[in-house]
Amino acid sequence: MALKIIESCVNCFACEPLCPSKAIYEAKPHFLIDSKKCTECEGDYAVPQCASICPIEGAILDAFNIPLNPAGSLTGIPPEKMAEAMAELQAH
Repeated sequence: MALKIIESCVNCFACEPLCPSKAIYEAKPHFLIDSKKCTECEGDYAVPQCASICPIEGAILDAFNIPLNPAGSLTGIPPEKMAEAMAELQAH
């Protein structure tokens, strides 16, 4: 199994140096993970290091396309509350 970085990645470079298998590489327009090299940090760490440092919710997916940092996991704001707040801001 391998993890995947999607287009919401902002190329912050936080994950790349932490990858023990050197599976993360810079590409355009965002970082990618080489599925042949990715071990999901098994044998090295209890949790995938890329997801532990990633500041973008939903940018790293597991093999089932489930975000390792789902919406609200980093901010602590439930997605529905965030949507309400953003709608209110846009209304003003």
